[in-house]
Amino acid sequence: MLTNISIAQDIRGYWKGTLSLGPTELELYFDIKEENGTISATLDVPAQGAYDIPVTSISFDMMKLKMEIAPLNATYEGTFVLNNIVGEFTQMGMTLPLTLIKGEKAAKPKRPQEPQPPFPYKSEEVFFKNTREDFILAGTLTIPEGEGPFPAMILVSGSGPQNRDEELMDHKPFAVIADYLSRNGVVVLRYDDRGVASSEPGKSDGTSFDISYDAEAAFDYLLSRKEVIPSLCGITGHSEGGYVNFMVAQRRPDVAFLISLAGPAVTGAEVLKLQQTEIYRGMGMPEQAIEQNRVVSEQVFAIVERYDAPDENFRKDALGYLAKMGVPDDAATAMIDQYTTPWMFYFLKYDPAPAIREVAVPALILNGTLDKQVVSYQNIPVFREIAAQTGRNNMQIVELDGLNHLFQHAETGLPTEYTTIEETISEEVLKLMLDFVKLIK
Repeated sequence: MLTNISIAQDIRGYWKGTLSLGPTELELYFDIKEENGTISATLDVPAQGAYDIPVTSISFDMMKLKMEIAPLNATYEGTFVLNNIVGEFTQMGMTLPLTLIKGEKAAKPKRPQEPQPPFPYKSEEVFFKNTREDFILAGTLTIPEGEGPFPAMILVSGSGPQNRDEELMDHKPFAVIADYLSRNGVVVLRYDDRGVASSEPGKSDGTSFDISYDAEAAFDYLLSRKEVIPSLCGITGHSEGGYVNFMVAQRRPDVAFLISLAGPAVTGAEVLKLQQTEIYRGMGMPEQAIEQNRVVSEQVFAIVERYDAPDENFRKDALGYLAKMGVPDDAATAMIDQYTTPWMFYFLKYDPAPAIREVAVPALILNGTLDKQVVSYQNIPVFREIAAQTGRNNMQIVELDGLNHLFQHAETGLPTEYTTIEETISEEVLKLMLDFVKLIK
């Protein structure tokens, strides 16, 4: 509640503050409203593609502003001083100074590639069942105009719950891919991940292996459509999806082709170790701190390898090691909590190389040289070695200069850059995908 209407008028509006995170900065925008003596607020974090985050509790009394942002496990407390609000932002036990200055609403970045109607192809809302777990998935099927049937593919997203457009940081890469391909004669099915948007949830402890059956259900649905050529149906996967597609193809000899967009060829533990190093170095973290983190992560991942499941014995072993290394209890608990989810435990241990070696269908492997999440110099050599060992001349491997994990043209490749880049996905990548599909016979 507000105690003074003049203060209410002062506090209303858009407030911008900048958090200093070592060598990087993060801009926060609060939109504070007042109605009938009651204030409310939302938070925008444009660099993370996050908008209209609800401020779940807010009070302004005696020139002091207090806000709680429960979705971020964060709080802000500040004092109104000379038309600014001087205070501190606290999240996950870390407190940083944050001064808010009155300004303008955060501008949403432009996304010139986002498809806009009218579309020169048909678009259908479709539903299909994962019969293994008995739940329904929802997606969008885009069908080229003209005489069919057509070659076709499904799109499998990366890690974490995402909608059918693989929407992140205000980008919709799967919508852009589907639009481009269906304008050029390819049927595309993209779908909401389990438990996202219009798709029902599967079991709560699902791993990449379980998710591969979602992709297989999508593939079966695609084969059922009269508009597609069954012998020319393939699977495209991004990041995690870039090895889920190989999992499906191991079980399904009727998968005609695979496209891996920044898919790993090594275990998740190896991916994460190098990912952390690359990102921390890009953020300007001292080399000594990077090396300390690498040593700790390597040992925790070695402990993971010794266990079949993330049970209490694993937890005790890992926490004991972190305590010996002097990691604070809260940080150690947060780290191990992350690694004891069924999905993460499976991801850390799973090696996609055997599936890549076994599946002999035509495959297009793409990775950007500025990918800091699935690093190209770690994974591309493994794909090339497998192709050489198996005599595969139908595996096209392309390392794309200057592209990041989303296949945007980038400066640093850091995830913090994704939202500031207007490009959603390089036209070169779209053309490589289309040309590859056209070659499948």
